[in-house]
Amino acid sequence: MKKFAIACYALLAVGLMMLFAQCEKEPVCDMVLHVHKTTTGIDTADALPNCFIRVGLEDNYADFAKTEGYTDVNGVFSHTFQYEALLDVEAVYDSTYLDENEMAHRDYFVGSGRVKLEPGETVEQYILMTAAQ
Repeated sequence: MKKFAIACYALLAVGLMMLFAQCEKEPVCDMVLHVHKTTTGIDTADALPNCFIRVGLEDNYADFAKTEGYTDVNGVFSHTFQYEALLDVEAVYDSTYLDENEMAHRDYFVGSGRVKLEPGETVEQYILMTAAQ
């Protein structure tokens, strides 16, 4: 009976320790990119949906510091990273379409930037895309 009581007290103590122990999670770094087309280099009127984004361009970046994808219909790309970092960003928009006379036209825009991720914060960055040939 004495062994049973000791086992119960030990189990209760472990249970209480687990109940009151707090696991601290490392804060994540959220990144939100707004991609806009520009003709003057300063206006940001036209958002670019379906723009290809690459983050963490260099080969020496770890895999957790890289991502790629496309902007949504509002020209926004977001991603959550585990660690703080200073990352290069590249954006490319390439679209071919037919006008009313069935003539093919190509829109090709490029842009780049750098994002500094801060732990526990959402970092917003604007990438201005200029026409390229």
